[in-house]
Amino acid sequence: MPAIALIAADGPFEQALAEAQARVRAGIVDDYLKAVRTGDHIGQLAAKEMAAQIDASTLDGPRLLDELAGLNQPAAA
Repeated sequence: MPAIALIAADGPFEQALAEAQARVRAGIVDDYLKAVRTGDHIGQLAAKEMAAQIDASTLDGPRLLDELAGLNQPAAA
C-alpha cells in the first residue's frame, strides 16, 4: 500500500494545504462512520490504516486514530 505523506508549509499555500489535509481527515472519518454503521469490518480496518498513515506523517498534529477511537465513546455529561 502506498504511504501517505502530509506536509506542513509556511508560505502562501499554507491555507490551501490545511484545507486539503482537513478534507482528507474528514473523508477518513466519514468512511469509518459509514463502515461502522453498515457493519463493514474491512472498511473500518481500512479507515484505521489510513488514519495510522496520516498520524505517522504528521508528528505534531492531532492523532486521527484517537479521533476515530473517540467516536465510539459516550459523550461526557
